[in-house]
Amino acid sequence: MNLLEYLLRGGPIMYLLLPMSAIALAVITERLVYIRREKIGTFRILAILRKGALGEQGIGDVRKLLEDSNKKHLIVGKILSLFLDRKISEGDIEHLVEAEALLEEKRLKEWMWILDTTITMAPLLGLLGTIMGIISSFHVMSISGLGKPAQITGGVAEALIATATGLVIAIISLGFYNMLNTQIREIRNGIESSARLLFHLQEHLTRSDTSRSVSGSAPQAGFHAQGQPELNLR
Repeated sequence: MNLLEYLLRGGPIMYLLLPMSAIALAVITERLVYIRREKIGTFRILAILRKGALGEQGIGDVRKLLEDSNKKHLIVGKILSLFLDRKISEGDIEHLVEAEALLEEKRLKEWMWILDTTITMAPLLGLLGTIMGIISSFHVMSISGLGKPAQITGGVAEALIATATGLVIAIISLGFYNMLNTQIREIRNGIESSARLLFHLQEHLTRSDTSRSVSGSAPQAGFHAQGQPELNLR
């Protein structure tokens, strides 16, 4: 008897639990790949901006990194590329960055509701399977008494398999759900830190066209912090 045949002994409720586990696994795999890509991109930009704030990195490198990240459709690149738009006034950038960050955060949490639902529903479906198995056992007992122990124990086994399966699915989904949410918070904090550093470098970014024209003949100088407005991306 293979694993699938054994699980199907858990009764009709398994025809709901098994597809649910497959969907949850697909969501976990997709989110792990996507969020890992976003996290690497975010902290790469943050590292360059830190060097820039210390005068160890040229403004041209910062601009190029932001442009490349935006072309790769990274969330951090899309948000921070607002600093490269010369049509946006300095006073509007803060509000636009906050609005864009809230909007893009939905992309990080996309499909997470499926895991949240699985965490809640899988144990309930397992409990339902338990009840159905016990009802089946009592039904056999009411008809034949204790003369058919195999059928009675079969109903109990059905109940235990469904319960165990529901709990395993919920436990695994909960672990990955918490891990993914932790990584999303790290990305959000990284974007906020990057935005604060870019506020420091905003004046240099507005003059980056001139800096790039000079970069062919001389190395670019570092840059130092300017005043920083309040920013809250949470």
